[in-house]
Order: sequence, then C-alpha cells, then structure tokens
Amino acid sequence: MDGNAASNLMQAGADSVDIDDASIQAEKLEDFCSPEWQLRSRHFLVLSSAGKPIYTRYGNESQLSTLMSAVQAIISSFSDMSDPVRSMNVGPHTIVFFTSGPLYLLAVSDRNDPEELLRNELQLVHSQIVSILTSAQLTKIFEQRSNFDLRQLLGGTEGIIDQLVDRLDTDLSFALGSLDTLWMRYRLRERVGKTLLSHRPKSLLYAMVIADMKLVTLVRPRKHSLHPADLHLLFNMATSTTFVTGEHWTPVCFPKFNDQGFLHVYINYITPKVALILVSADRDSFFTMTQCRENVCRDLAIDDALQRLEDAAAQRALHPRELGVTGLLQLYYRHKTLIQHFGTRFADTVDDAQQRRIINTYKRLRLHMTKGTQKPLRIIYYKSDADTVLAWQSSTFELYVAVVPSISVKGIIRLVNSVLEWIKQEEDHLFVVNAPSY
Repeated sequence: MDGNAASNLMQAGADSVDIDDASIQAEKLEDFCSPEWQLRSRHFLVLSSAGKPIYTRYGNESQLSTLMSAVQAIISSFSDMSDPVRSMNVGPHTIVFFTSGPLYLLAVSDRNDPEELLRNELQLVHSQIVSILTSAQLTKIFEQRSNFDLRQLLGGTEGIIDQLVDRLDTDLSFALGSLDTLWMRYRLRERVGKTLLSHRPKSLLYAMVIADMKLVTLVRPRKHSLHPADLHLLFNMATSTTFVTGEHWTPVCFPKFNDQGFLHVYINYITPKVALILVSADRDSFFTMTQCRENVCRDLAIDDALQRLEDAAAQRALHPRELGVTGLLQLYYRHKTLIQHFGTRFADTVDDAQQRRIINTYKRLRLHMTKGTQKPLRIIYYKSDADTVLAWQSSTFELYVAVVPSISVKGIIRLVNSVLEWIKQEEDHLFVVNAPSY
C-alpha cells in the first residue's frame, strides 16, 4: 500500500466520523461576536503567516477570518523586531503567541494560566499538525503559495486536534511529559509483551498496546525509544473516533524523532477498548502488519489473555481509597527513570469544576518545581479556601496529591509516606518495568 493510498485511507476514515452531535454543531456555529464564544474560558487558534484561518477549537474558521487577520497583523508588526511578541494581558485574559515557520498559533485563557504553560500547549498543537503533514511539507507548501488554505489538507482531522485541545485541559499526561500506564497484573502485561516480540516481523520498528491513552506495553529497538511527546500525539490520534473501527494504515510524522518525514502506522482495535499499534518504515508493509495482528490475537486467545486484557482495560482508574489511606482526593505519581506515571480517579465528592481546578494547580506547581534553577524546589504546599494540594519531587519521582481541607500538614506527610510505600509494593503492576526490546 503506497503513501497516497495510506493518505486516502486516513481521509476516508476521517470522513466517516459521526458529526451529528448537537453540541459539536453548536460549537462550530459560534463566532467571536457570539456570547457563547466569548464565554469560553480557553481558545486555541491557528493561522498561516498570510493570515489564512487554519484551525479554531470553537467556532468556524471562516467566520473568524476577521479575528485571524487581526492576529496576523499583531504578530507581523513585531516580526522585524529583535524581541517578537510573546504574550499580552487584556483584562482577565492572557494571550500567548507561538510562531513556527509559516504557522502562527494563539492561545487565550481567562483562568490566569501561566504563559509558559499555554506556550507549551501551543507547541503540542503545532506538533499534532506536523504529525499529520511533516514540517518539510508545510514549508514546501507555503514557499510555493504563501496564501495557501491549509484546511484543504487538514480536512477530516479537526476532530483529532479538538480532542488534543480538550485533553490538554483535563489530562496531566502532557504537562508531566510522561506516559500514563494501565494498572494491571504484571504477568498479563509480560504475556502481552512477549507475544508482540515473538511475532515481530523484520519491517516492524515499534509495537504497542494501549487502552484509551494508557500504555499496556511496547516493543522497541534496544538502542532507541520514541519520545513521550511523539507517543502522546500518536495515542491521541489512535483513540479518536476515526480509528476505532476497522484496520487503518496511515503515514504519521513523529516530530521529536524526525519532523521531515513519515513512518507508517497500523492501528486496529483488537478488543472494544484495546488498540494494537504497529510502526514501520516500510510503506508497503500493510499486509505484513495485518498478519502480525492476526498472529498476536490468535496467540493471546489461547489462554484467554485477550479477554483478560479487555477486562483490565474496562476497569476504571483506581479509587483513592484503594490505596489504603483516608482523606485523599486524587494523586499523580511520575516515575522519573521510566518516564511513566499513573493517577487515581477523583473521589466521588469532587465535582467537575474542582477537578479542573486541581489539575490546573498541579500544572502550576510542576512549572515551579521543574524550572531550570540551581536549587529547584522539592516540596510545595498549596492551600486555598477550596483546595489543599502537595507537590513533592525527589531524584526518582514526582508526586502530586489533593486532600480534604481538614488534614493537617503532618497528616499529609503521613498520608504521602503511606502512598509511597503502597506504590513501591505495586510498582510491577503500575508500570511497564521491563519493556521487551530487540
């Protein structure tokens, strides 16, 4: 299957997405004069250096063309200066700009998000676009036609970018820069990994199994691994509605690996909740990947491992009380060596607004702890009228916990020590400790 066929397959899958949902239609009808659009807490916009609209999370790009032109004028007016515009504050809104080659990106937030956080998120949105087209293709297109409408090439993939933007707001994985892992029995994870390795064809570079955005296991070359940011983009694409049914063979650019070209990715959901992802440099290896998938599924079905994998994927994230402590509302633990993390779900008493607020607090505290200072902060205790949060890092881990307000500082320390002991005991089940390699 050649590259054009792969692109056509991706487009066909994108065209099949069900867009009848009333909320999606309403979002796309908004414009920057409508009350609904103005009441949104966060906006992400992408335009070309010529001011052509490319993407907006809310509203229709064409209806926002006047706004896009104004953004282009602001950026261009600073382009000849040694200090280009990076951000500005307008009333309660923080506006952050990011430019890369022919693309201009803009984030607007009224939640007092730090500039650095918004810029990191804009870079991820840019990387998702690059993953679809490559930097080389973007540069070539706009060198030939500076006023080219990039929506012609991105058509059908807007849902993938929408999903990324939504996840940036609620999922800490991107801010942590590590992979979320599925909690499961170590023996089952090992069984799946060994099966992938035993059926690896020569043209296969990477193989991985995921459940939603959570990693089950992966197979990789012994001397090379893909960057977590590239895997985030791949997992985001693989979990979009475009790829949930059928077999898919599509070119994907991995910006951290090589932003100038494509690898080729096979995606198939081997159970309703579990996806098999196979990555190859050979664009003609679709049928080889299909045979690999058949062999893997046949092998895993022998001892019912495939069903046990689906059962593990169907379980909700661990509840805080399952860690054996009281007063814990939610936590994230990042393993620095493995570059993996896990998080519990929120306690039942935490509503959506508080969940978003806590996640945003985690992001802020991590920015403070990981700044490139000679003596980075190790522990930050944050308490407001509504939330109590502790962030703690050592040479081996980062921990972010939200607790009920009534717990004292000493009580939080005791809770954290108990949690760390539990994690140590469960490490083999929480993380991909020994990923197969060849």
